[in-house]
Amino acid sequence: MFTRLLLIMQCIFLLSIGVLGADKTYRLRGAIIPNEVLKDISQITTRATAVVNGGAQRGFIQSDGSFVVDNLELGDSLLEISAVDYAFPKIHVRISLKEEDEGTTGGRRASVAARFVQIGSEWSEDTPLLGYPLQIEASAKYEFFTPRQGFDIVAMFSNPYMLMVGASLVAVFLLPKLQANIDPEAMKELQNKS
Repeated sequence: MFTRLLLIMQCIFLLSIGVLGADKTYRLRGAIIPNEVLKDISQITTRATAVVNGGAQRGFIQSDGSFVVDNLELGDSLLEISAVDYAFPKIHVRISLKEEDEGTTGGRRASVAARFVQIGSEWSEDTPLLGYPLQIEASAKYEFFTPRQGFDIVAMFSNPYMLMVGASLVAVFLLPKLQANIDPEAMKELQNKS
């Protein structure tokens, strides 16, 4: 009986530590908006996702273009929109706590600061802030297939194999003509040497 009571008390203690020690997480909201590259949001496939920190957290893009990424912690994160057919800019997101105004109930609230970022460069505070909730536009459409090239005579004869064939044909047709123009006495000397 005592061991069972001790086991229950340990479980309650561990659960209370887990609840009290749990870090608070935050939610990031945004939307993809149409532009010249992506005229209709429904063109994005259903597998498009909003990825934070290389896949640590994900949020699915809804049919209206909105997305929500849950379980973000305080600090810096990198937001990427992963879509098959379209490229989107990468965004540096900083979630921090700010003190609320004195006239409110008091306490702190989460603040989101987001900026465009280029991979390979440092996260700079000089770039302008984006509005929240985020509104992201597609920057380019991926082209996976190139149109088949038509017939081009110049490209055909600039091919190294065609150049070798051309040189061989020249040798086959011109060498006998050159051989016919050689002096008969010089021809007898060449045949005697070989």
